[in-house]
Amino acid sequence: MEPPALTSSASHWPLRDATELLIALETGLLDPELSGIIDVINERTTTIARERTEAAFARLALHDRVMISGQAKPQYLRGETGEVHEFDGDFVIILLDRVVGKFTSRHLRCAPELVEPLRDR
Repeated sequence: MEPPALTSSASHWPLRDATELLIALETGLLDPELSGIIDVINERTTTIARERTEAAFARLALHDRVMISGQAKPQYLRGETGEVHEFDGDFVIILLDRVVGKFTSRHLRCAPELVEPLRDR
């Protein structure tokens, strides 16, 4: 007998199997495989984060006008504008348009995911 075909419906295969997986983890059924599961989850999480960072960098170029997103912390940075000044490894350095809080030099080092390009309007 063949297994049922996989469907893309959220109410069928993915949700049911995710729930069964969580129950198996919670009840200890997968304890012998737990280290491997943790490794796979950590690797996948790292891959997703790297892809997000790469996509954010792809949207930016030196001297682009940008705005700090609504996810930034401290909150007083949210909505502030500036210019991409430099790329520093996995971070972007923004020269803010004005002194904001403790950023007296106006230079803000942050994750590129927290920067939204401003397009000419």
